[in-house]
This record gives sequence, structure tokens and C-alpha cells, in this order.
Amino acid sequence: MKALVYNMSPARWILTWTASRFSASACHGLLSGLRLVDREPPPLPGPQWVRLKTLLGGICGTDLALIALRQHPATMLQAFARFPCVLGHENVACIDQLGAQVSGWRVGQRVCVEPALGCASRGIDPPCPQCAAGRTSLCEQPADSSLPPRALLGLNNLTGGSWGEYFVAHSSQLHAVPDAIGDEQAVLLDPIASAAHAVLRRRPKEGETVLVHGAGIIALGILAAIRALKLQNTVTVLVRHDFQARLATVLGATHVLRMPRSAGPVERYDRIAQHVSGKRIAARFGNQTFLGGFDLVYDCTGSGSGMTDAFKWARSRGTVVLVGTSGITLLDTTPLWFDELEVIGANGRQLEDLDGQQRHSYDLVLDWIASGRLDLSAIPVTCFRLPEYRRALGQLLRRDRFPIIKAAFDFRAESRTLPDD
Repeated sequence: MKALVYNMSPARWILTWTASRFSASACHGLLSGLRLVDREPPPLPGPQWVRLKTLLGGICGTDLALIALRQHPATMLQAFARFPCVLGHENVACIDQLGAQVSGWRVGQRVCVEPALGCASRGIDPPCPQCAAGRTSLCEQPADSSLPPRALLGLNNLTGGSWGEYFVAHSSQLHAVPDAIGDEQAVLLDPIASAAHAVLRRRPKEGETVLVHGAGIIALGILAAIRALKLQNTVTVLVRHDFQARLATVLGATHVLRMPRSAGPVERYDRIAQHVSGKRIAARFGNQTFLGGFDLVYDCTGSGSGMTDAFKWARSRGTVVLVGTSGITLLDTTPLWFDELEVIGANGRQLEDLDGQQRHSYDLVLDWIASGRLDLSAIPVTCFRLPEYRRALGQLLRRDRFPIIKAAFDFRAESRTLPDD
């Protein structure tokens, strides 16, 4: 099978990072840790596992950050992965082979695989407290001979990932995709479910003003989840590009503010101040602070500057939900104590408590689609063939030129037309 394998030694990391200062393409070129290889499909690790044939393998922002070397090389996330590995955790696939003890599933059935490999995947019974509560993304089991702690599909060297033609998963990870949902909608299930989990970690209260900081697929998913919950809050979305602004409007944003990459701190803070009747206050050395702001901010940037802005744009005693994949970075924590902020993290997808019922994030999103409360057909998915991976990654790193909301590698038999460079 064809697969994209990632492995990056410390020396190669330094060399590639240095080269990327001169050319962004170095991150996905010959110097990078990515290689397109031929390898055997992964075998079933046990009788409760299945092998899957990939239809679409989504390109997540976390994957892109890893490849583009946007994370500090000492990030703790490296301890929760095992390389070399076939990348890709967003997926829609067909079951290709069933383990001897798998029941309730059939070969050829279309599924999405929830990427967290918890206690059930390791054959551990009783499960840890987090897995017992349905929070497999927070599994407390240490590493074993086959998997790192808190293992994810596409970030270990046992299961493979959706950037390969085949991968394996434990049967507990499977979620059936209804026939009425197309592949391009199904591959959005994981990022939208992650966004829904973030909203349910801190649901907007009646009358609260909400800021969604970012306009990628997770940010747009947060907006869509708020509306799928039938919440009428005023929601402002910050975007960089016109295509993001149009989609945010379609998904139900009350206000959309353009914040191009070229906008400096004074311009950004003045625009927010004008929007929420706040007040920008200049500090030394170009630093800015803020009076007033939003009741609730979802930060989907994960960057130090983005989180700093999110903290400052939340009003005193407001709440900031950190959704973006962050790491070792520099940020201004003064607002945390000075404004008595509440900060909440949101990681992955889990068993959710909603209206007295428990539903997995995936199943909740599928329910919203079936009931018409969520229309994922509004979100375009740009498909690339796996051998075109350098082209795909290059375009994703230049969204000022290429209006891509979500991209995926297409393993289906029929041909696809690729966007022009």
C-alpha cells in the first residue's frame, strides 16, 4: 500500500527549520520528515480489531503544525507519540477485515474512527477512571510495548493512519456513517465533534457575548455547534480572508471581523474596542492592554500571540476556552489574575452530557446532521491524491492564495480534479 510516513530526528529538525526560514516549502520538501512509501498493510493487533480501507484522510491543523515545525522541539506532545508513523487521524473508511471477536460490524461498512486509543484498545479491564467516564482522549494508562500513553491514530507505529491506504482500529473506536452522509461530510466529523466538545465544555449562557478567535475548521465548527444547540447568543468571528468571512456568515455568525495577518497590535485592539465598546490602553514597548471585552472567548489559534489576545479581549471575570493545539510558547498571563479570568481547556472528543443524556461527540454531531440542525455540506473539502502531498501541504500553508477550509487525501477509485497552483 501507499502511505505517508513521518519521522524527524533532532538533527533533521534543526536543518529543516533553518531551511524553512528561507523557503516554507522546505517543511514538506526533500529535507522534511515526510516520505511517500510502499509498505504492507498493518496486521490486526488482536481479535477485537478491524482493518480499514481509507476513503478520505483529512489533513488536520495539528498534522500541519507538526510538519511545518510550528511546535517547539521539546513539546510534551512528543512523549505521547511514537515515530516513525503513518500520519492522519481524521478519516472516513470502509471496513476491510474483521477480527475474530468483532460483532455488530460488517466488511464493507462505512465508518469514521474516533482516533483516541484508550484502555479498551489495550485490553485493559477495568479501565482507568477517565476511560470509564468516556474520556478516552484523557486516558491515564502509561506506555506499553505497542502504544505510547494517550495514543492517537496516526501518531503511533502500530495502527497506521489515514494518510495510508489501510489502517487498523479497535472496534470500540468505530462510528457508523449513515448512507445519507457523503464522504466529504463524513471526513469533517472529527474536527466538528472536537469543536462541539469545546462548546459543551463551556456552553454559552443566555445573553453572553461570544468571540470565536480564528476561522479554521475548528473555529467554524464551534460556530456551527453553537447554532446546532439553538443558542441565540451574539457571536463574533475573527477571520483573515474573505472566503472565511463568507462561510462564517453562512454558518450563523452575528458579526465577522477581518483581521488580516498584516494588522498590527494597535489596529487589532482598536477594531475590537470599537466593536465591543471597549478601550485599548497602550503599555510599554508596543504592548497593548484592554478594558471591556467579550463574556466568552473560544481561542482556536493555539499560538502565544493568539492566546494573549484572547485573554485580553475577554472582559473581567470572563471565560476563555483554549481549543487550539498549543505548546511551549511566550504569552502574557497578566490578564489571568488581573482580570480574574476562568480558563478552560478542550481536548478532542468524548462522552458528552447534554440535556440529561450521554452521547459521544461523534454521535451527537451525526444526530444534528440527521435532524437538519447542522448542514456540513456548506463546508467545502478540497481533495488531493496522496502522491500530490507536497502540493497539498504547500497550498495549505498559503491560504492567502488558496481558499481551502478543509483538505483531505482521496483514496477512492474515481479520479478527482485538483485545484490549480
